[in-house]
Amino acid sequence: MARRQTTPMEPGTIATQAGADQFRSELLGAHAMRCGDLWMAVSSVYEDGAAEIEVACRFDPDTGAWATHAYFYSFEQAIAALREYEQTGIPPEEE
Repeated sequence: MARRQTTPMEPGTIATQAGADQFRSELLGAHAMRCGDLWMAVSSVYEDGAAEIEVACRFDPDTGAWATHAYFYSFEQAIAALREYEQTGIPPEEE
């Protein structure tokens, strides 16, 4: 994942409307969002308004790497995938 200003998010916050709004706002502002070692998200927003959101899950501090990566092309899909991941523990798959 690219080096950017990273905004922390507590587990469960993405499940709230305020958390989803913060997620969207931070990623549109070219920041990264990180929920501890659970997940991290960054986005690339293009001139035409399209966005690509990269979501990484299960950070391993011993290796310094994320176990899984998925890419989404809508903030709503990325938010839904992260909400499900936090509830089930099953990492998201690409849309």
